[in-house]
Amino acid sequence: MKTRYRTIVAVWLLPLASICCIAQESAIRVGVAVMQNNAGRSVPGNVERDRLVSAINQRKPDKKTHLKVQAIPLNGMTRDEASEEAEQQKCQFVVYTTLTELRTQQDPYQHVPGTIETSPNSQWNPNQKMDPEFRATVEYKLVKAGSNNEISGAPFSTQQNGNEIDTVSQIMDRIASQVVDQVKKSAPPMRE
Repeated sequence: MKTRYRTIVAVWLLPLASICCIAQESAIRVGVAVMQNNAGRSVPGNVERDRLVSAINQRKPDKKTHLKVQAIPLNGMTRDEASEEAEQQKCQFVVYTTLTELRTQQDPYQHVPGTIETSPNSQWNPNQKMDPEFRATVEYKLVKAGSNNEISGAPFSTQQNGNEIDTVSQIMDRIASQVVDQVKKSAPPMRE
């Protein structure tokens, strides 16, 4: 009786194991390097890396292909530091981010050409006495792992009331959407 029971259980578990393997094959792994901070204010790069990882992993799989983009946190910051780790983690792509601007209303503004504005119609009001308003710009680069082939990249900017970390995190959410879209476009077709 026990042998018969084991056979029945094995017959049921085998298809489940196959489904799990297929689901894993349809995931594209993206390594996310620690954000570099070239701005004058303190924002921890590992916190923003984790924010980007979380935002990418929250995206739903593609409805047609069931392709899921899975973000993996890397400890490196530059291509030299992160490329070997991305290879060990079996990542197909790597995302690098650099905080290039983080300032308040009192800091001078210099527009960076080609920057994608996430809140283009907002205006700074110097008489406003609420929370401080911050402007941030983060540049990202999506690279095919194991090469220097850049798939996409652009600077994203936003401004909002609040604090420095929340302002940068808002941009990381936008970058997550862009990365997922670009990875799905650049990924080779999955086997059926």
